[in-house]
Amino acid sequence: MHFTVTAGLAEVAALVRKAVGAGGERITVLWGGWVGPVEKAVEASGVEWTRLEPQEFMSNTLAWADSVRREGVVREPYGFPSALVHEADIAAVAAVALMEDGHVGKAYNLTGPQALTASERIAVLSKIIGRDVELVRITHEQAVERLMATGVSRADAEYVVGWYAKPTEDSTTVVDTVQRVAHRPARTFAEWADEHAERFRLQA
Repeated sequence: MHFTVTAGLAEVAALVRKAVGAGGERITVLWGGWVGPVEKAVEASGVEWTRLEPQEFMSNTLAWADSVRREGVVREPYGFPSALVHEADIAAVAAVALMEDGHVGKAYNLTGPQALTASERIAVLSKIIGRDVELVRITHEQAVERLMATGVSRADAEYVVGWYAKPTEDSTTVVDTVQRVAHRPARTFAEWADEHAERFRLQA
């Protein structure tokens, strides 16, 4: 079984017990950024478990799609590199951990093969969609307010933007976990951008 941590998930311990009671013998859990109630419940379940700790998802780049299509602009407050990971690579590691032995009790930090700044990601995206895209710097508060406008609480918005303001070493450092566990190279951001290029192109 695979658990994905989401905001507002209640009755965590009961949910895990129900899953184990249904015959589950091995669990992977995609963490929520720290070891919280879901992760702890999985560890205490009495069955084999593996925790997946991916850094920033490449799919977060989809947040740029509307402004790229409309204006050819991306607005971000910070320029630190991010060791983005393709969401399909997270799934691949989960599948291996569930199906193969040797992953019990392990916490896997997952990254892509490159740590890229927003400017570097934009350069890759611009080349793939055939259009120049400009990076415009915004303030920390503007970034927080932008998230709050989507319905996110201030506390959650401050947490997300703060993650970009003071990235951890893990979030900026490339590791080879995908290669070691899934037995193939991690997908690049260019591959991700090519797969989703139409989301960023002007509509005819």
